[in-house]
This record gives sequence, C-alpha cells and structure tokens, in this order.
Amino acid sequence: MPPSNDRILRHPGLVPLWKSMEREHRAKQLTAVALIVIGLATCLFTLRYSAVFPFLGALAATLGVYWLVRLLGEQPAAAWREELREHPERIVWVYGMVTERMPFGLNLMRSATLYLVDDRGEAHDFSLRPDQLLLVTKTLNRLLPHAEFGYTEEREQRHRGTVTRYNRTPYG
Repeated sequence: MPPSNDRILRHPGLVPLWKSMEREHRAKQLTAVALIVIGLATCLFTLRYSAVFPFLGALAATLGVYWLVRLLGEQPAAAWREELREHPERIVWVYGMVTERMPFGLNLMRSATLYLVDDRGEAHDFSLRPDQLLLVTKTLNRLLPHAEFGYTEEREQRHRGTVTRYNRTPYG
C-alpha cells in the first residue's frame, strides 16, 4: 500500500464518513439497550397477569442482550479504515444521492446517502449531511482512483445487475 493512502485515510475530508459510521453504530447499541429495558419492564409489570407476556419480554430482553454483546465487539469505522487501507481495489463504484423532502414546495429537509459498492455487488450505504457529500466523495476519489464515481443506469446494471428507477441527483 502506498504511504499516501494512509495519509488520505486520515484526511479531514473523510471525518464525516467515520462519524456517520460511529453514529449509526451508537444508534444500534441504543436500540439494543431499549429492547432490553422494554423486555425487562414487560416481564416485571405483566408477571402476575399472564405467563405469555413475561415470556415474550424475557425473550426480547435476551435477544437485546445478544445483539448488544455482538455490537460491543464491532468497530465499523476501524474495520472500514482497515478495508480501505488493505484492499481498496474491492470498492469498484462510489456514488451519492441527495434526498429532498418538499411538502407543498417547501424544502424542509435534505439528507444525503453515500454508496460504496464492492466487487461482489454489495452496496454499503452511509448517511451524511448533503453539504459533506461532495467533500467525502472527492477525498474517496483520491483514495480509490480505480473506482468509478457517479451514478448512471449503465453502472448500476454492470455492478448490481438491476436498475432501480429513482429520480436521482448524482453527486460524486
């Protein structure tokens, strides 16, 4: 691996991508904790009324604990840094999409999603702020010069085998 790739991985232009991965991971952890709490509360408050609801609550809490333990063992940002450092050639296509929600013509909310498609055709998506999408895409362009950037139906057909028809605004 060229030493310049390691510098690019530490570039401030990729910080929003790493933060997005960490934010999503924290949200999953909080969901698992909420599942545990709701399951235990269900057990506690329905124990004297029924046998079914405490069982379901215990099952939900157990699944929540299992999920939380698995999540605590993962570090997605570190795993992606390692993947991009060791095997950047596996990412073959990068594109972004900005979604605007405009009820009654008022632009109330914009969100952006960055897609990294690997050589197996799997798309990995990351939520970003729309103003960060271009910076992250340009930085990834330096890190992944072999990859294709930007959305076209031909690229989707080639990399994923199907075309999804959306009114897309291509960024990247």
